[in-house]
Amino acid sequence: MRTDGTRRRREPWPVAIAGLLAGMGLVLSALLWLSIRYGDALVVEDAFAAGLRVNDELSARARTDALGWRVDLAATPVAEGVRVQVRLLDGLGRALPAESVVVRRVRPAEGGFDADQVLQRSGDGFEGVLALPRPGRWRLGVRALHAGETVRAEYSLEVAS
Repeated sequence: MRTDGTRRRREPWPVAIAGLLAGMGLVLSALLWLSIRYGDALVVEDAFAAGLRVNDELSARARTDALGWRVDLAATPVAEGVRVQVRLLDGLGRALPAESVVVRRVRPAEGGFDADQVLQRSGDGFEGVLALPRPGRWRLGVRALHAGETVRAEYSLEVAS
């Protein structure tokens, strides 16, 4: 009470501002925790060396494109993930005898799930079961080696839960 007998009015603004600041602190703390817990999987240690590798890959892709070579991939869902069948084809669609085929699975939205898998020879191509631990979008990068050249292809795959 004031000296003149009227009640003192309480202002809500100091409490509202303090509450907003506390809420902002909680949100920032949550974002910090998320950034520490789930690091960025796209960062490379040596950007210059990574750039040189990209240039080499682009040159190799230009050579194989000029030869007409391409990768044919078929993916069939199975309980463990997907069964992939890969064939290397020439410009006329005939199978080329690849020396080896490696498939790299990449989860674009989440780090820690990328892995390479060497496929086994099967007939005129290669096949294997590629484990996909989570449903959602995956990228499959195929590398096939033939006559000292690497043929590369990228595929997108959506896996239902």
